[in-house]
Amino acid sequence: MAHRNNILGLELAVVLIGLLAMSQPSMQLSMKHPFYDVIRRINEDGSFFGLVLVSDSNEKALLDSNLFVPTTEHTPTIVLAGRTFHIGSIKGANVVYVKSGEGIINAAATVQFLIDTFGVHGIVHFGSAGAVDDSLSIGDVVLVGQVAYTGSLKWKSFETEKGQLKFGSYNYPEEGENLLGSLDFQPSTLYTPSGKKKTVFWLPLDNSTWFSKASEMQNLEFEQCLDTTKCLPRAPVLVPSLKASTADLYLTNVAFREFVHDKFKVSIVDKETAAIVLVAITNEKPIIVFRGVSNTAGGSTAYKSYYYLASINAFKAAAAFIGTLSSETPSRATY
Repeated sequence: MAHRNNILGLELAVVLIGLLAMSQPSMQLSMKHPFYDVIRRINEDGSFFGLVLVSDSNEKALLDSNLFVPTTEHTPTIVLAGRTFHIGSIKGANVVYVKSGEGIINAAATVQFLIDTFGVHGIVHFGSAGAVDDSLSIGDVVLVGQVAYTGSLKWKSFETEKGQLKFGSYNYPEEGENLLGSLDFQPSTLYTPSGKKKTVFWLPLDNSTWFSKASEMQNLEFEQCLDTTKCLPRAPVLVPSLKASTADLYLTNVAFREFVHDKFKVSIVDKETAAIVLVAITNEKPIIVFRGVSNTAGGSTAYKSYYYLASINAFKAAAAFIGTLSSETPSRATY
């Protein structure tokens, strides 16, 4: 009988440990961490949208909207690993928002930390971008359909190899040979929670329920004016299903602008989207990306002083999307 009781006790302990793990799937902080209890209580409130933005301009647009309501149930802000996480709600939905800072390393680290620490059921990302597609205008918002990381390069041998980007093709005033040779753009490795991996160039966002719902938001009204005297010639619009390029460079070069548009058929360029998408897919979290056009990446300089409209309108789209899902709980929503 004692032996049987020991077995039952062991089985119960295993079940309790399993239930504890299920109840806190994203709680990765050590129990000795000073914020352990605070974050445990935050996660008990339910699941959150993880709202990831990049810059001070993005955050100003969020705060100026007055749509984000900080929580009053517990600590509204927590600083972890140098990032400030803000807990609250937007249009009735639980939200944790965090500013990642620029670049793929900051973006990837921030999103992974967000997923590991808080109970987020998906990532909503908004920010600004440069347009390399002349059909886009300052203030327009791109709902990204696919993104590629174009910053992984292989420099080819000048004597024996020819890559995709040949520097000699851009010699001025005439094309010719160039000792810089050429570059090839390398694919990325996508890991899955099961440990499998595959090589990809394009990361997809347009194959999800989230993307389908976001694509239906065609009646959004975006800001056209900075003030009563400064207005764009047309109202900005939401443009779905376009391709984006991410690399650790701020593009203002006309020749390279034309190259990436012609070679990869991308419409916008930025420094974070691919990293954020890759981390979300790796962790099997739904992801949606709204990027507002703030500049033309070396193209026309008309209306360049209207760049703040990119942040305002990208946040409007992100908030509207969160609002469409605010009545759905993670247990019954489809992602």
